[in-house]
Amino acid sequence: MKQVIIATSLALFAATAQAEVRNYECSVHSIEAQGWIPPRVILSIDPENKRARAFDGAIISANELAGREENTPVDARFKSTRKGEYEVSWRITLSSNSTRQFRVNYTAKLNPETNKLNMRANFPMDGLANRPKGDGVCKLVSKPSLY
Repeated sequence: MKQVIIATSLALFAATAQAEVRNYECSVHSIEAQGWIPPRVILSIDPENKRARAFDGAIISANELAGREENTPVDARFKSTRKGEYEVSWRITLSSNSTRQFRVNYTAKLNPETNKLNMRANFPMDGLANRPKGDGVCKLVSKPSLY
């Protein structure tokens, strides 16, 4: 009985160790200078449990607009592509220079082998042809975790 308990404990510990959240701090260079792509993005990705969270300057603005604590990250949809890349996407509402508000869908593709990031934004509700994008590089960090 004692061996069964030890074996079960070791198996649970191994499963917990594998399901580790990976935290990335990314620097992004926007292809266009309109401000829709933030220069710094933090991603916490848990590939084992297929979940992710994101945080950046645009999310801070969206939180202020919504009346939430400004340092609150957003839950993001996580998907692993056939190429082994991580695709993380989230939606927020931002205001432009005018009083108008826009729904913005962000998608970040991260290659975990090279740590290269490709990020884009689109405006699904407004029919805008503008599709801001940027490229960058991420580094794996121990903190901050968004979980």
